[in-house]
Amino acid sequence: MKKFLIIMVALAVSFSAGAWSRNVDKGVLLLASQNLSPKAQRILSDYIGEDYTKPAGHLAWHRKNGRHLETEGWHTLHLDKNLQPAAQDENDALVQIEKALEIVKNRKKHRAEEVSFAIQTVMNLVIDMHNLSNVALEKYPLSGTDFKFNTTKGTAGGKKATVYQSSWKVHWTHRYPYFHGAGSYSPQMWVEEIEVIFGDKKAEFSAGTLRDWAVDIGNYSDHIYALLEKNGGFFHPTIHAHDIFHMSCVAKAAYRLGTLLNQYLN
Repeated sequence: MKKFLIIMVALAVSFSAGAWSRNVDKGVLLLASQNLSPKAQRILSDYIGEDYTKPAGHLAWHRKNGRHLETEGWHTLHLDKNLQPAAQDENDALVQIEKALEIVKNRKKHRAEEVSFAIQTVMNLVIDMHNLSNVALEKYPLSGTDFKFNTTKGTAGGKKATVYQSSWKVHWTHRYPYFHGAGSYSPQMWVEEIEVIFGDKKAEFSAGTLRDWAVDIGNYSDHIYALLEKNGGFFHPTIHAHDIFHMSCVAKAAYRLGTLLNQYLN
């Protein structure tokens, strides 16, 4: 257990704030770029360079270096009691994505640096809004925060394992990627795994609008928080039952990001 905790702490330190591990982020960006039209790829390259995975950690870097007024709230998707977008100000992921897309759409009216920042913001925040630890639902006050919840490994040797607390952010941002090899996988390996599991769902995942995708993520978040409220925590079998959904969120982020970039980089 001690060794496991040391590894998790090391991973948490190296992972970017807001989204998944840097390798997972880069895998999402790489897969999204592989689904772009030649014209969208060319325009993307003009604004961010040949390495389409470069924007991973873009917003976190700017915040750390005081280069922009970006806040933690930018990573959070806020939904009302009906699971509809509920942001009242600009401190919201969906609002910032839509603002950035307007700049990308009207890029000839903006400086190249502004367009580059907007594109990278879209790339970062589409990933972030698919991470359940960044989804805040009005009906669950703890959602969107890094609260503690109970987990356990069930039984061992006929005895019930000790229940321990885990961080919600660590759970969705670090735990699942860790068990899928985020600490050792290359971005390309992540892409290959996602394509094998979800490649046939690309069209299904990409259907709809940005706001439809927000509601889709909200529906599953609502299901998860209802379970937490009922059970008082996630237990080992429950955690693994949601493992495939976690991977589907990674896939949705990639395919949907590719769809958005194709729409706006034309």
